[in-house]
Amino acid sequence: MTDKRGKVVFVILCIIFGIALSMQFKSVTSNTNEGKFLSSNRGQQVRILRSENERLNQELAELEKRLREYELFEEDENFIIRNLKNDLEKYRILSGHNSVEGPGVTIKIEDTYSLEGETSRFIMYNYDIILELINKLNAAGAEAISINDIRYTSTTEVFLNSNRIHINGIATSPPYYINAIGNPETLEAALNMRFDLVWRLRQEDRIRVSVNKEENIEMSRYDRPMTFKYAKPVEASQ
Repeated sequence: MTDKRGKVVFVILCIIFGIALSMQFKSVTSNTNEGKFLSSNRGQQVRILRSENERLNQELAELEKRLREYELFEEDENFIIRNLKNDLEKYRILSGHNSVEGPGVTIKIEDTYSLEGETSRFIMYNYDIILELINKLNAAGAEAISINDIRYTSTTEVFLNSNRIHINGIATSPPYYINAIGNPETLEAALNMRFDLVWRLRQEDRIRVSVNKEENIEMSRYDRPMTFKYAKPVEASQ
C-alpha cells in the first residue's frame, strides 16, 4: 500500500511539472516569434528568457525537494512499520500465540515398571520435576517450550488433580515429552551437567530420562484467550 502511494505521488508531481513546463515553453516560443519581427526588443526578450529559465529551475528544484521529502517519509514509515511488525512477532512468539518451529532438544520422562508389572507413579507425585526442567531450559535460552504438545507460556499452570497432571487445564499422563526450541548444543549441555537435575534423575530406578538434540521441532500455538482484568499498563515517566 505504501509503495503504491509513493508511486502515485511521484507520477502526480511529474504530471504537474510537465504541464508547467509545457505552458512555459509555449509562452517562450510566442515571445521568441515576436522577437523575429521586433529586433529592437531582442535584449528585452533575452532578459525575459533568462528570467523564465530561472523560475523554471526554481520550480524544478522545489518539485525535486518535495519528491525527496515523500521518499524519505516513505522510507521512515516503512522502517517504523517493519520495527512494529518485528516487535509484534517477537511478543507473539514469547506469549505462545504463534506456531513456531526450529532446532532444539526433546526430553522424554517416563516411569519404570515395578516387579509386579504395575506402573510406577513416581512422576505423578513428583511433577515438580517438570517445572524444574522448564526452569533449566529457560535459563539456557529456550525460546519456546511445549509439554506433550501443549504450549508452555508465562500463564501455564501445572498441578496434580485426581491422579492426573493437568497442564493448561488439560489432564495428561506419562510419558512426558518436553520440547524446547533454542540452540541445541547449549540446551543439551545445560541439561546434562554432572550432578545436576537430569544426572540425579538418571540415578533413580523409578524413572527414565532421555535428552536428544533435534534439527527441527514444530510447536502449535497457545489457543486459549489471555485477558487482563487487574493489570494495567503504566506510562513511562518523561
